[in-house]
Amino acid sequence: MARLKEYTAEEVVLATDNFSWRLRSESVGIWGSVYKGYVDNEAVSIKFLASPEERGLTSRVKSLGLTRHRNLLSMLGFCSELKCFVYEHVEYSRVLHEVVKQNLHWHDRIRIASQICSALSYIINRARCEHNIVPDNLSASNILIDHYLNAKINVVLKICDKPDFAWDVKTFGYLVLNLLTGIPGNCFSYCYVRWFVGLPNGLDKTAGQWPIDSAEKLMNVCRRCVDCNPRDDFRKKYIMVIIVKEMKDVREKADEIVRGRAGTNDLVTSGRDLDSDIPTQFYCPIYKEVMKDPHVAADGFSYEREGIEKWLQTGHDTSPMTNLKLKNKILTPNGTLKLLIKDWYRERSIPYPNP
Repeated sequence: MARLKEYTAEEVVLATDNFSWRLRSESVGIWGSVYKGYVDNEAVSIKFLASPEERGLTSRVKSLGLTRHRNLLSMLGFCSELKCFVYEHVEYSRVLHEVVKQNLHWHDRIRIASQICSALSYIINRARCEHNIVPDNLSASNILIDHYLNAKINVVLKICDKPDFAWDVKTFGYLVLNLLTGIPGNCFSYCYVRWFVGLPNGLDKTAGQWPIDSAEKLMNVCRRCVDCNPRDDFRKKYIMVIIVKEMKDVREKADEIVRGRAGTNDLVTSGRDLDSDIPTQFYCPIYKEVMKDPHVAADGFSYEREGIEKWLQTGHDTSPMTNLKLKNKILTPNGTLKLLIKDWYRERSIPYPNP
């Protein structure tokens, strides 16, 4: 509780500009209304329960407020007067199923799956040890992907007397299959997942050259999740331990391949050229080419310096990515990203493009 701030009704009204419709967002699960607000010049999400009740509010705050994980949206505070909760806001985020449609690289898919797995395991372990909290409506539509392609689970955590995570484990399996094939999870039947033998032809070719060994291991994780039996208490108790270990192995192997320390003879050829394997964040949103001199603009996105300078010099005062007005026209060199791009080329013995 010490880490949470209790907001007054006046602060909530001020943060939401008197609950302006302009700041209202789409609500999911138990939330009735959701607003984007600003507290101390920082963006937040303010969420109201669809059926607010005084009873249980304190226990909900205690349980959910202590739930902290880098891949879960964090609760920052609450307002007991208005029965609402204040969460962190992920700027310029997109939901997972939209990102998958945009040629998301296979390595990014494995990392995202690993992050979701880590967060789900954290929730399950915490529920067993301290608080009976479970995710509500876990799906690709409420997993946010930020600008750096990291996952933030946007599910509601609700309190249950006897939490059962079998369905959440199954849902994670469907999410993994969505990342592997590019097909939405709600299009899969149990039999298709259980007897899926389409590797490598069933893989999403827009993800680049899948390492067949990593893809097969990821498929095994998927099968294990979907096979989770709600009536098998012993298996349910230990399944996430097994899944976390398997996902850790898959991610470590994928990281080794990307760093060039593993062989590449087992890659699944996608029929596309080298460009399909270059991480999407290396491309300039304006030029659609790998950046040689990346600079960060006021919108938080990185651009090729020449491209964003021309954009600003031609009278634009809005972001090329969001079309929102820029706070200023200051450009900051992104040395970290430039180093990552150079390392990516060097590890593959590919000449780095001349500036």
